[in-house]
Amino acid sequence: MRFLNILKNMINMIIKHKAWFFAPILIFFALISILVFYIGPTAIMAFIYAGI
Repeated sequence: MRFLNILKNMINMIIKHKAWFFAPILIFFALISILVFYIGPTAIMAFIYAGI
């Protein structure tokens, strides 16, 4: 519930201030966080250390 409230506030901020360049950044961070949550942080750490 708290996550949805934060997401709603971010979308409202983007629309209100017409900061459309934030949308791809937020989508990228959302996808990375979903990957870390479902795959696990140890699998993602290998890509970070490899520099990919």
